[in-house]
Amino acid sequence: MQLFIRMSYTLEILLGALVFLQGLPRRDAFLPRMAAALAVIWGAGWSLSILRPMGELANLVSLQLTIVAVVLCMWFVFAGRFKDVLSACVSGVAAQHIGHHLSRLAAELPWVEHWSNLLEFVCVAAVYLVLLALLGRWLRKGLYYEHTDSRIVAVSVVIVLICTGITRLLRLAGWMNFYTTVATALYAITCCVLALFFEFFLYYNLRKESENRLLRRIHEEERRQYETSRENAEMISIKSHDLKHKLLALEGRLPQKEIDSMRNIIETYDSIYHTGSEVLDMILNEKTLRCRSKGISITCMGSGKALESLDNMDIYAVFGNLLDNAITAVEQLEEPQKRIISLVIQQKGSFVYIDVMNFYRQTALQMEEGLPRTTKREEQGYHGYGLKSVRSIARKYKGDLTVQSRDGIFMAQLYLLQAESA
Repeated sequence: MQLFIRMSYTLEILLGALVFLQGLPRRDAFLPRMAAALAVIWGAGWSLSILRPMGELANLVSLQLTIVAVVLCMWFVFAGRFKDVLSACVSGVAAQHIGHHLSRLAAELPWVEHWSNLLEFVCVAAVYLVLLALLGRWLRKGLYYEHTDSRIVAVSVVIVLICTGITRLLRLAGWMNFYTTVATALYAITCCVLALFFEFFLYYNLRKESENRLLRRIHEEERRQYETSRENAEMISIKSHDLKHKLLALEGRLPQKEIDSMRNIIETYDSIYHTGSEVLDMILNEKTLRCRSKGISITCMGSGKALESLDNMDIYAVFGNLLDNAITAVEQLEEPQKRIISLVIQQKGSFVYIDVMNFYRQTALQMEEGLPRTTKREEQGYHGYGLKSVRSIARKYKGDLTVQSRDGIFMAQLYLLQAESA
C-alpha cells in the first residue's frame, strides 16, 4: 500500500512539473528521453520507499529526494536553463501540495467518509486544471521563462521546501484532530499559494514595473533624438537656402549640367513633405532619405494639422517608431513593388486616426499582449519596445494601438483623442 502511495505521489509531482514545463523547448530525442526519465523517476520512487518504515523523518527525506530526482530528470528532457526547469518543478510541487491539503480538508466534510488516494488525485487534478486555465496560454508561449529571476526562484524553493518539511514533520506528533488537520492544511495551502504568487504574479508585476521604467528611458532617449533631429533639420534648411543662392551666383560660370546636378543634390536634402506639421515633415523627410538608398517609398495621405494639439515630442515618437517598424519589415522583401509604406492620417470629430500599412515577409507573427514580438536577435538595447512606446503614448491621449496582419500586409492602427478634448 505504501509503495502505491509513493508511486501516486511521484506521478502527481511529475504531472505538476509538466503543467509548468510546457513552455520550455524540448531536447532532441524527446520521447526516448522522456521514457528514460520516467523509468528513473519510478525507480527512484520505488527505491526510496524503503525509507518509509524508518519513520516520518526518513519519509520526509525520501520525498525531498524524489523531488530532486524529478528536477534532474526534467532537466535531462527539456532544453531550458536549469533555473527554469527548477522553477517549473517547484511550482509543480507547490500545486501538488495545495491539492493534497485540499483533499485533507475535503475529508473532514461530514458527507465524506475518509481520506483516500482517489480523493487526493481528484483534488490535485482540479488544482492543475485551474492553473492551466489561469497560466496555460502564458506558459505555452514561454513568456515567463524568458526572464526568470533567480532570486524569486530561490525564495519560492525555500518556501516550498520549508512548507513541505514542516507539514510532514507534524505527522511525527501522531494522531491529528480536526483542528490540527485544518490548521496544517490552511498553512500549507497559504505557503504554496504564496510561492506560486512569487513565481508568477509578483514576478509579472515586477516585470511590468521594469518595463515601464524602460519605456520612460526610451522616451527620454527619443526626446534627445528629437532635439538632435530638429537641430539637424534647421541646419540643413539653412545650408540648402545658402547653397541655392550660391548656385544662382554661379550661373554662367559653370556648365549648366553641373549646376543642375548640384541643384538636384540640394533638393534631395531640402524639405520634400509639407503636411502642415513641422514635426511630421521632419520625420518624413528624415525617413525618406534613409529609404531612398534601399528603394523604399513612403506615401502620406492626410493633413498634419490634425496633430497640432499633440505634443511635438509625442508626434516624433509615434511616427518615428511606426515608420521604423515598417521600414524594418519592408527592407527584408525582394520584390521592388512591395517596398512601399503607406501612411494615412484622418481626423474624425475629436479623434485622430493614424494607419501605417506595409508588406512584410509572410511568417507567423508571435504576439505578446496584442503586439508582435521582436524578431531581432540582440539581447541588449530597446528592440521590441517601439510599438509598446507608441501604445503608451496613445493611452496617454485616451486612445490605443491595434495591429493586424493578413495576406502579407501589416497594419498598425492608432487613434488618439485630441489634447484639448482629453
